[in-house]
Amino acid sequence: MKKYLVYILFFIGFIGIAQQNTVSISTDTTFIRIGEQIQYKISVNETDNVVFPELKLDSLGKVEVVESFKTDTLKNKFEKRYLLTSFDSGQFIIPQQQVLVNSKKYLTDSLLINVVSVKVDTTKQKMYLIKSIKREPKTYDDYKYLWWWIIPILLLFAAILYFIFRKKIIKAIPKVYVAPIQEAMNRLKELDEKELLKQNKVKIYYSELTDIVRTYIEKDIKIPALESTTNELVETIVDFNESSKLGISKETIKQLKEVLQSADLVKFAKSKPIIEEIKSDRLTVEEIIKNTQTAVHINNLKTKDESLDEEIFIEQPVKKKSPLKKYLLIFIALAFLAVSIIGYFGYHFIKENFLGKTTTEMLEDQWYKSTYGNPAIYVETPEILAVQSVQLPNNGVSTIGDFSIFTYGSPISNFYIAVSTTKFLNKLQEIDLDIGISGSLNAMETQMNTTFTNIKKKNIKIDGIKGKRADVEFKRKNESTNLNEDYKLTMLLFADEDGMRQVYVSSLWSDDSAEAVVNRIVKSISLKP
Repeated sequence: MKKYLVYILFFIGFIGIAQQNTVSISTDTTFIRIGEQIQYKISVNETDNVVFPELKLDSLGKVEVVESFKTDTLKNKFEKRYLLTSFDSGQFIIPQQQVLVNSKKYLTDSLLINVVSVKVDTTKQKMYLIKSIKREPKTYDDYKYLWWWIIPILLLFAAILYFIFRKKIIKAIPKVYVAPIQEAMNRLKELDEKELLKQNKVKIYYSELTDIVRTYIEKDIKIPALESTTNELVETIVDFNESSKLGISKETIKQLKEVLQSADLVKFAKSKPIIEEIKSDRLTVEEIIKNTQTAVHINNLKTKDESLDEEIFIEQPVKKKSPLKKYLLIFIALAFLAVSIIGYFGYHFIKENFLGKTTTEMLEDQWYKSTYGNPAIYVETPEILAVQSVQLPNNGVSTIGDFSIFTYGSPISNFYIAVSTTKFLNKLQEIDLDIGISGSLNAMETQMNTTFTNIKKKNIKIDGIKGKRADVEFKRKNESTNLNEDYKLTMLLFADEDGMRQVYVSSLWSDDSAEAVVNRIVKSISLKP
């Protein structure tokens, strides 16, 4: 939202789009008492071939440079800070500063500084003896360098704790598996011991007998046998035998088919074979299993006399790398990186420069009263508004003498303020405020790719200057959640023959504290500060 407030389009017939330039200035205040200091900052959105100026001060020489700091690099931009002060009361103008970026000249905005004297009533103020000089109290910056020692120590300490308290890896016990041939032979032996034939349980006997041979085929040859019909299983074995060159003889396949068909007749056709046929099928199954084992594993045989039914193997469990260690190390690294950044720059620095304040914090914290632009507009805000360097549109150069825009945004609460002022080169006739405010809203809709709804307009007047106020609602997509959120926008436009002043405040509709912040800002506006 802040991006679109910076690039506000002012539709008054001849006024175009104001675009952000490469160089900007900002200050923490423009209103000080004698001897107080101002932090004056020049920002350049480039990091190559930037030459900052030797600061030019006011023509009267009333403003002094207390300290010039080294150039800082923050988020792909250069910043040069100066501490200024004055020991004379009055209004002093810091002129435009020339900055070279890639051998191209850029000019900053000029800055008006107000310096007032401090009145002291000696009749009421008691006089005290001069005290001895005290040392300046220690601040956070005095201990900042210690972080370069603390961070490695904390990292080492975290690594030691990890290796001391991490869970010991329990060695998995190797599983001993019986080979399919051994399992089949054991099951045949158990089937014989059940004496199902003596109990005349022929159907159950054939069911277990065929299950033994089918289970062996499925485990050893790796083809589906338990759920296949007799014909399907035989066809699959024939195809697999030819394609994989298993070497199973046709006689073995024929024997398997005959045994399975006999079992099907017993189970489904209520056939009752004689005892000699049943014992023959039992021996045939054992022969099928052994012949198949010999054919499939012929390359692994050592001697023909070696007993295949005693074959077993041990499967060593594969040690899987647990992702816990990797994720834990990543978490520790990110945590200490965050702590290091906050520790080095300070929590308040991170919050003020990247997160901003919540609207509740804005109501509770100190507010700042400042005058902005030309023609001047006085407004009280939760933070000092930053000056944005702008480039006038081609269709506005001939009519606009001075144009300035000042902004503040809090990403944590989606709250944004923009104040703009426009000075005309020549006095103009009375401006139609309805056309002006409608043009600005239409331009913002286009820039923000949204639609304003529930638009409410009313006439206002501050310090004898007519104005127009518009309250609108709109939706914007939250980039993190990809969901639309409801916003409110309050826009104030004041215009006379000399110039124009505008105030924009945007906030979330669901933010209850935002309305109180907006009302305080609007009530503080003065056009003759």
